[in-house]
Amino acid sequence: MIFKRAVAKLRAQDWTAITIELVIVTLGVLIALAAQQWANGRAQKSQMSVTMKAVRDEMVHHYVYAIEYRVVYPCVEAQLKLLRDRVLASGATLTPAPLYRDENFHYVVMQPSKNYSADAWRAAISDGTVQRLEPSLRAQLTGHYGQLPEIEQANAANNESDEALIALTHRLPLDPSVRYSIIREIEQVRARTEYLDYMNGDIVDNVRRAGRPPSAGETRAVVEHFGTYKFCKAHGLPMLPFKDAMVAVPN
Repeated sequence: MIFKRAVAKLRAQDWTAITIELVIVTLGVLIALAAQQWANGRAQKSQMSVTMKAVRDEMVHHYVYAIEYRVVYPCVEAQLKLLRDRVLASGATLTPAPLYRDENFHYVVMQPSKNYSADAWRAAISDGTVQRLEPSLRAQLTGHYGQLPEIEQANAANNESDEALIALTHRLPLDPSVRYSIIREIEQVRARTEYLDYMNGDIVDNVRRAGRPPSAGETRAVVEHFGTYKFCKAHGLPMLPFKDAMVAVPN
């Protein structure tokens, strides 16, 4: 009896109305899902746009720093040569090197030591933006940012050497072993500056390929306000022309 009553109730249902209601509910769910996907996609695009702008801005700083290094590289080389010649020409006692000062520190060799930040790139990795990039661009950016730790390490090593070279402002006794150790330190700095010049040439190439470097005029205007450029110009030391510094060194 129970089964018969259940069958009777089912037969009494308006299946057309039920079907229409089911279709309406299904369409409502599908529309809601589509709207949610559209909203998520729009949010992802917006986030990607913000993140990539930060990466491009970060790379603009790298580009300007790289141009600075390439412009002043001959000046740094000239300073190191003068120090080496001073040590070699001195007798039993070193003829003291000049000590230069500004409002922040003092030094015997003036050279760039910029921080090539990668904060925006790390944020792009963290929020998944990197994975949504076109493969060739992703590879280019990965290669670019992969070089920065080497530059940072070389800059840090040169900073340590610069501090040690301040000893050359004193009348040091120069026996053969002391003279050798000083020359060796100077040559190590020279080798790192040569390496840094090459690496910064790579940076110029990377930014041109993957980013949007500032104009030549904008770049020059910024570099001319940096301390190393001002020092080299004030002391009449050689520098690379900007147009040559902006020629990329292909990877």
